[in-house]
Amino acid sequence: MERVLIVRVGELTIKRGKTRVEMERLLLRAAKEAATECGNVRFVREPGRIYALGDIDCLRNKLSRVFGVKSVSPAYVIIFEKIEDIVDAALKLWGSAVAGRKFAVRVHRVGEHSFTSRDIAIAVGAVLTKAGGKVDLENPEVELFIEVRNNRAFLYTEVIEGPGGLPIGSEGKVLALVSGGIDSPVAAWMMMRRGAHVDVFYCNLGGTFVARLVVEVIKRLLSWSYGYNARVVITDCAPIGRTIRRNVKEELWNIAFKRALYLTARKVADIVRATALVTGESLGQVSSQTLQALAAVERGLDIPVMRPLVGMDKDEIIQLARKIGTYELSIKIPEYCAIFSKRPKKWATREEIEEIDLAIYDAVIEVVKNIKIVKKRELDSYIASLSPPQDIEIESLPPDAVLIDLRDQKSFQKWHLPGALRADPDDVLTLVDRLGHDKTYVFYCYSGGLSLDVAESLRKFGVKAYSLKLRK
Repeated sequence: MERVLIVRVGELTIKRGKTRVEMERLLLRAAKEAATECGNVRFVREPGRIYALGDIDCLRNKLSRVFGVKSVSPAYVIIFEKIEDIVDAALKLWGSAVAGRKFAVRVHRVGEHSFTSRDIAIAVGAVLTKAGGKVDLENPEVELFIEVRNNRAFLYTEVIEGPGGLPIGSEGKVLALVSGGIDSPVAAWMMMRRGAHVDVFYCNLGGTFVARLVVEVIKRLLSWSYGYNARVVITDCAPIGRTIRRNVKEELWNIAFKRALYLTARKVADIVRATALVTGESLGQVSSQTLQALAAVERGLDIPVMRPLVGMDKDEIIQLARKIGTYELSIKIPEYCAIFSKRPKKWATREEIEEIDLAIYDAVIEVVKNIKIVKKRELDSYIASLSPPQDIEIESLPPDAVLIDLRDQKSFQKWHLPGALRADPDDVLTLVDRLGHDKTYVFYCYSGGLSLDVAESLRKFGVKAYSLKLRK
């Protein structure tokens, strides 16, 4: 018996004519890319099915992540002449597996035969009962599947769920705004699932430490993007942050940043030729995601903004993030930002949006001019190239430096360096505003990564900042 992987296609089976032919081509292209790590692989296609031959264990893992694939099953296939051939194969494969256990035989049949699906199920059930098993169609311990297609029978016990949806590339191109947090990668993934080519835009407000983490999240997200060498557009958004803090009222900072992000992404969309933007916003989740705030920040934007998560709650989004594989990385990314107001407005008037646009225009243009485009297959080398400024880590305190502990309150109370102040990462710039931008600031944390990043991000705001290397 030959071993094959059955690949079941989903939604594209309802398509017709040239549309279906093109979708099948895109699906097969993605499947071939997914299978590149599995050695020599051969694909056989027939209506409603693709069969993959090669390293089945490798293929089951890879092809179950291809968009457009409903499910996969590792199976044994036989060529039969009569029903007894199928029965013999079932006994050989499953006789010992059902001994002392309850089982059910599920049969699906396509083609003209002298027997029915029920005939097969009864005959196979009879021989497996003699082998020591017990038929239980309601609560079986083992489910045995037989799929008969013309003169071939496929025998299997596993149905591994795929992502479903449509093949990537069948529904145009979008630009997903990805911050690295829990929500935005899920939104991008959902657009891939609907057949869109998804390019990614990352607006970095932090330093190298956070940038590495975010790009790792993007890399894991794009590991699903079989069939498309997606582009990741990365830019330093510190000019936007500086401008907003200097020229926009504090209660409008959150809305102003989102407006700047939309306007920047709109220009980037032209560069990568995307026809829509995608965001991870969920209605009402935070102050900048109220209906009024969302309407304000996209006012006058001449491009569709798609929000796949708009009606989902946080638990649903987290569940999907775990499935995608981005959740564990996303929760490691520090949630701090230099332009989050402590007392944010939940809406903005047309006049306020116009004032924001005037204030941020030059900063948006500067940010767009400095974008860097990295292809999906170049992400590893890009991550390896990221390093903080060489002079940012020090081993001793400069004279009159302000020392700041970034650890949690409990750790600070248990032990801290003499003279240190404690601050949460998202409060650092407020603290610097209060103490003065003319001072020297030195930070420390648990492992050094966060303090390096905070110091690096402060330097973008013209602050003299360092990370203290603690002696172990």
